[in-house]
Amino acid sequence: MSSSPPPQARSLIDVGWNDDVAQRVQDHRAANDGSDHNVALAVVGRVGRVDRGECDVFTEDDLVRVASDSVRAQADLAPATGDWVLITTDPDIGPVIGQIVPRRTAIVRRDPSEHVIEQTIVANVDVVAVVHGLDQDVNPARIERFLVLAQDSGAQPVVVLTKSDLVSASVAEAAREAADLGDDVAVLVTSAETGQGLEDLRALLAGNQTLVLIGPSGAGKSRLVNALAGQDLQAIGAVRESDAKGRHTTTTRELIPLAGGGVLIDTPGIRAVGIWNADVAIDRVFADVSEVAEQCKFRDCTHRMEPGCAVRAAVDAGTLDPNRVDRYATLWSEIADQAEEAEERRRKRSRGKPRPPRRER
Repeated sequence: MSSSPPPQARSLIDVGWNDDVAQRVQDHRAANDGSDHNVALAVVGRVGRVDRGECDVFTEDDLVRVASDSVRAQADLAPATGDWVLITTDPDIGPVIGQIVPRRTAIVRRDPSEHVIEQTIVANVDVVAVVHGLDQDVNPARIERFLVLAQDSGAQPVVVLTKSDLVSASVAEAAREAADLGDDVAVLVTSAETGQGLEDLRALLAGNQTLVLIGPSGAGKSRLVNALAGQDLQAIGAVRESDAKGRHTTTTRELIPLAGGGVLIDTPGIRAVGIWNADVAIDRVFADVSEVAEQCKFRDCTHRMEPGCAVRAAVDAGTLDPNRVDRYATLWSEIADQAEEAEERRRKRSRGKPRPPRRER
C-alpha cells in the first residue's frame, strides 16, 4: 500500500505548542542571550523528521528543510524527532538548527551501533504506547524492555495490543498477561480494522498531547497511525505467517499532526532494546520484585544465590514468578555491565591524555 504525505500543520499549536513549551523556549532564550547564536531572532520550530545531516522542521509558517548542525547546537547533542529547536541562518549553509530547547521527556536507549553511548529516539512526548500484535503470543521480556524505555522517558506509558480482529478467545487472557508486566500501566486492546479501542487511543491525545508508538516491526503501528489519521499516511508491509514478523515499512521517526488535534510519532520497528541508565525505571516496571528486594540481606544482592535473598525466598514460596525475577536480574546485570564499560572507557581516555608540562620551581 502506498503512503500519502502527512497533514500539514497550520500553526505550532498543531504540533504540540502550549504554555509549557512557550515557557521553556522563553527560559532557553534568556539563558543563552549573548551566545554565538542570535537566539532572540531565531525561529522556533519542532523537528518532524531527522535524516542524515538534515531535518524537516515545523515552524509557525511552514514545514522547512534545515541543516542539522548538531555540533554547534550543543556539543554532540543531535536533534531528535519531537525536539523544539531554534533555527538560525548560516550565510554559507542557509537555515540550520542553532540550538535545541531542553527536553521535557525523551526515550533513550543504548545505541546499538556503539559500545556505551546513548541514543535519543524521540523527545518531548506525553504518552509512550508500547505496541504488541495479538497475532503472536505475548512476549513478556520484550514488553518489559519497552516498558522500561517508556517509564524512563518521563512520559506516561501504556501497552497497546493490536490486531484483536485476528483472534478471539485469547484476547482477554493476553490483556491480563500484559497488565501483569507493568505497575499500574493501562492496557488497551485495539483493531485498526474494526475500530476497537481507537477512541481510547484518541483520548490519550486530548489536550493536544504527543503520543509515540514503539514496538517491533509487524506489530501494527503504521495501521494504527492510518486509522487514527483517517487516511493512508504510512505504508503497510506484509507479515510473515511463520513467525508473525514484519518488514520495516516505517523507516524514519516521523511526527504527524492529526486533523482532530494531537500529535502522533510513528517509529520504525525496534530490534535492539538496549537499556540506558534506567535503574529507577526497571524498579518501577518490576515493582513487585523491587519491593521484595528491599528486604534482601545485602544491598548489592543479585538475587541469584546470595544468602538472605528475600526475592529467592519469595520465588520458593510461590509468591513471585521465577521467570520474571530472572528477567529483572538480567536487566540489572546489563546496567551494572554498562557502568563498568563506561568507567573503563573513561580510564582509557584519561590514560591517553598527554600530561601537562612540568612547571619549573
